[in-house]
Amino acid sequence: MTDPDPPVKDAPHVASVLKLAAAMQRAAAILSVVVAVVAIVVALVLRGTPGAIGAAVGSVIAIALGWLGTFVMAKTARATPAGVMIGAMTAFTGKIAFLLVFLLLFRGTTLFDNQSFAFTMLAVTAAWIAGEVIGFVRTRIPAVDL
Repeated sequence: MTDPDPPVKDAPHVASVLKLAAAMQRAAAILSVVVAVVAIVVALVLRGTPGAIGAAVGSVIAIALGWLGTFVMAKTARATPAGVMIGAMTAFTGKIAFLLVFLLLFRGTTLFDNQSFAFTMLAVTAAWIAGEVIGFVRTRIPAVDL
C-alpha cells in the first residue's frame, strides 16, 4: 500500500539555517551569561544593590531580545530564504519597539540604577552579537552556495 501523504522534502537551505540557528544561539547564550554575571557583580560593587538590580534587568532584557532573533530564525527556517529574512527583520523591529516602550515606561525610575542598566544591556547585547558571530563561523557552513 502506498503512503497517501509522502513526507515533504525540505528545501536545501533548511538544514543549514537550523544548524546555524542552534550554533549561534548556543554560543551567544554562553558568552552573554558570562558577561551578564560579570556585569552584575561589577554593578553591585560600584553602584550597590540598585546597580545590581539594574544590571540584572538589563541582562535579562538583552538576553531575551537576543534569543528572540535566533528563535525566529529557527522557526522560519522552512520558509523561503526571503521569508527567513522577513522574519529576522520583523524580529529586529519588534526588539526595537519593545526596548522603546520599556525605556519610556521606566524613564526616571528609582527601582534600579539607570546607568548600570544601560551599560549592562550594551555589554550583554555586544556579547550576544559576538556569540552569534562565533557560532556562525564555527559551523563552517558557506553563507553563499554556488
